[in-house]
Amino acid sequence: MIATIASRQMRFVLLFMLAATLSSCVGTRMGVSWPSIGLIELNGLQHISLAYNDQVAILNPSNGVATRLIDPSSGQPIRDSENNPRNWVFSGAAHENAQFYGVPVRLDEESLLIADYNGNLLKVNSIGATISRAYPVKDQIVANLLEADDIIYVPLLNGGVSAISKQDYSEIWTFPTSAGVWAQPLLVGDMLVIPSVNHSLYTIDRHSGAFIWEVDLGGSVASTPLLANDRLYVGSFNRAFFEISLDGVILNTYDTQNWVWGAPAIDETGVVYLADLSGYVHALDSHNNLAELWSVQVAERGIRAGPVYFEQRVMVSARDGKVYWLDSRDGELINAREIEGAPELLGDLLLLEPSETLDIDEPLLIVSSVDTGKLLIAFGVDGRQTWIHRR
Repeated sequence: MIATIASRQMRFVLLFMLAATLSSCVGTRMGVSWPSIGLIELNGLQHISLAYNDQVAILNPSNGVATRLIDPSSGQPIRDSENNPRNWVFSGAAHENAQFYGVPVRLDEESLLIADYNGNLLKVNSIGATISRAYPVKDQIVANLLEADDIIYVPLLNGGVSAISKQDYSEIWTFPTSAGVWAQPLLVGDMLVIPSVNHSLYTIDRHSGAFIWEVDLGGSVASTPLLANDRLYVGSFNRAFFEISLDGVILNTYDTQNWVWGAPAIDETGVVYLADLSGYVHALDSHNNLAELWSVQVAERGIRAGPVYFEQRVMVSARDGKVYWLDSRDGELINAREIEGAPELLGDLLLLEPSETLDIDEPLLIVSSVDTGKLLIAFGVDGRQTWIHRR
C-alpha cells in the first residue's frame, strides 16, 4: 500500500514537472495544471481573478459569472460585432496561443499585467480585456507575479527571480537559483524571500538583488512562506515543516506524514495549520516550538493546497474530490462535501469576506477543480454550496 501511494504521488509530481519543463510548445501543457485564483479590483470593487490553461477571466464573486465589460464614459456594456454584451475573458489566442499559470496584477486604473507560460508579460487593458503590448522575460513562468513599489518580481521556471521595472519593463536585476521557483516570492520589509525547488529558501535585498541568506530545507519548496510572529513558516518535499527566523536560522521542525506543497494558515491564537500529500491536516503551536496539538488523516488522497482558517473552522480540499471542514480546536470532522464526479481539487483555496469593496452577503470559500464543467465551486463556510463557475 505504501509503495502504491508513493507511486501515485511520484506520477503526480512528475506529470507537473514534465509539463512545466517542456519546451515552449504550448500545446503540451493543456490540462495538466490547476486553476490559479485571486482577487483583483475592477470598477471600484474586488472581483475573483481566474487563470487556467488558455484563459484569464474576472468573475463576479456573488455568482461566479464573468463580469461584463463596461464603457466607463457611458456606463453601458461593451458589445461585440453582433451586439452581444462582452464579458471579461482574456484568451491566449490574442497572443501566440498563450497559456497561463498565474493571476493578473493591477498596474494602474486601466491596465493589468498577465504572465504567460512562454515567458511574456502581457499588458492588458482592463476596460476592454485586450492586449496592448507584450514584454518578454528570460524564462517561462508558472507562478504568480509580485508587484511592489514600481517593481515587478518575476519567478522563473528554470531558476531564479527577475526584477522588472514597472516604468519601462527593463530588467533591473536577476537573482539566479539552481532550480525553478514555482511559487510567488514574499516581501518582508526590504527582503525578498524566495522558495525554490532546489531545496533552498533564499532572502535577497529587494532593491539590488544582493544575497542575504540561504537555508537548506532538505526538499523542494513549492509554496510561498507564511510570515507571522516575525517568523517564516513553510513546508518542503522533505516531509517536514519549518519555523525560520528572519535571519535564516531554523528554529523548529515538525515531521509530517508526507510532502508539504501548500502554504500554511494561522489563527488569531498562533496555531498554525498545514496539510500534506498523505491527506493529513496538522495543527501546531507556534508559541511552543511547533508542538503538535492534533494531527488527523481526513482525506483519502493527498492535499496539495494549503488549508484556510475561519472562525474555528479549518477547511481543506483534496485530490479525492472532496472539501472538508474541521473543528480547529481538535481536528474533528464537521462536514465533508464531494464535488460531483470527484474531480481532483488541486488549486489553492480562496476565502472571501464581505466588505465595502467585496459585494457578497456572507463569507465564501472558493474551491477550484480540474473539471471545466465545475472549474470553481463556492461554498458558505458552513459547507452549503452557493454557485458553480463553468468554462
